[in-house]
Amino acid sequence: MDTAVGSRVGAGTIAASGVEVTVERRSAGLVVTHVLGEIDLLGVSVLRPCLEQLLTTARSLVLDFTETRYLSAAGLSLLLQTSSAARSRRLPWALAAARPVLRPIEVTGLAHTLPVYRDVSGAVDAVLSADTRISA
Repeated sequence: MDTAVGSRVGAGTIAASGVEVTVERRSAGLVVTHVLGEIDLLGVSVLRPCLEQLLTTARSLVLDFTETRYLSAAGLSLLLQTSSAARSRRLPWALAAARPVLRPIEVTGLAHTLPVYRDVSGAVDAVLSADTRISA
């Protein structure tokens, strides 16, 4: 696994601006990106460059926000941008999220727009089955 700090991938350092991003490359081009901490304006500035890179290199993507404690409006915007970019690239993606992240997604009505799952295994299963459908 690589840890992204700031805009660097593979830095191996933990936490910048209250957020830690760890990129886990799995088989068949699946990338699971674990995000710990707070996704506020500073957290988005750490996460955005990492996601932009992964959107061009991954075959499928899971964002693991199960250990994320806070999601701001800037974080919601980044998720919508990620969804749009993934859709335009035909990249299967999903978000695994716990209550602190699910709550703002539900309140804003984005639960019907974003591919949200309560755990990483459900999100992984969803993107892998979607990847199979796209490849066929």
